[in-house]
Amino acid sequence: MHVQRILAGLMAASTMAASACGGKDGAPMPNAPTPPPTQVTANAYILPDAVSLNGWAFGDEPVVVYASERLRWVNFDTLTHAIVADSPDATDFRMTGELRTGGEQSVMMTRLGTTRIHCAIHPNMTGTLIVRER
Repeated sequence: MHVQRILAGLMAASTMAASACGGKDGAPMPNAPTPPPTQVTANAYILPDAVSLNGWAFGDEPVVVYASERLRWVNFDTLTHAIVADSPDATDFRMTGELRTGGEQSVMMTRLGTTRIHCAIHPNMTGTLIVRER
């Protein structure tokens, strides 16, 4: 009786193991897809009433992004802005184009460097963009 229980248990375990290794009709189960790597996004904001903030239009510190991050510009002002790099070859960022209220634009940052930035529509809005190695 004890041997029969052990044999029955082994038979059940081997049946479950065999069915777990394959799909319907014994076909192998496909591997689960690998999730894409998480893309880190660094947000840079055009602050409300940015024109009157002059050199603080993008905050009171430089905009710092790490290489391999996506830089996302977001306009929280009520006016349209267009951010431009003063030294376009210093980093991957060149310009946003016009960003209306709530508008966004992103760019992948891979080139290390520093550039001054300004708004092409409101040139008194200035700041600094720094791309660093992590």
